[in-house]
Amino acid sequence: MDKEYFLTIKDLMNFHYCKRLIYFENVLRVPQATTIKEFKGRELHNLFERKAKRNKLIKGFQKFRKIFHLNLKSREFNFRTVLDCLVVNNVENKAYPIEYKNMKKPEKLYRTLKIQVLAESLLVESQLKYKTPFAFIKFEKSNDITKIVISEKDLEEVKETIKEINNILEKELVPEPTTFKKRCTDCCYWNICRRI
Repeated sequence: MDKEYFLTIKDLMNFHYCKRLIYFENVLRVPQATTIKEFKGRELHNLFERKAKRNKLIKGFQKFRKIFHLNLKSREFNFRTVLDCLVVNNVENKAYPIEYKNMKKPEKLYRTLKIQVLAESLLVESQLKYKTPFAFIKFEKSNDITKIVISEKDLEEVKETIKEINNILEKELVPEPTTFKKRCTDCCYWNICRRI
């Protein structure tokens, strides 16, 4: 959660990694340490904007307006995000979120990456009233762009995730730990949690 008690992309990603992260960080208020990787990622987002303004980011989208660092917030969902880039086609009332990642494209797209662009698409549709038929993830280290088709089912899943997170916060109940025990080995909450 941020200072205004809105959920963020980090909360969605934490939830899908281990639901207990939500409880420890947002109910018990034990902060997670910011990693060196996160600091580096923030620096590189500024570089992404400068390069994207000079280059053809996505073939066929050059004529459309690009909005960088777009703040989106929804009281309905109790959720906010800052979108790296939104390509807007005003003629067709469509928009296409683009998320920048300073990594190589993985062989299999991580669920957390997909959840991020789905949540951004949800806010673009609910707050800006553009239809988002698909979104993109730009992988800087391999210079790949992945297109993600957005369905109503996907957006409903994101809404359900947000609802579950809000439920953890309201009821202050400790969720079950992740079923992937390997994730616990370097967790910053291990001393509190211990999967008990």
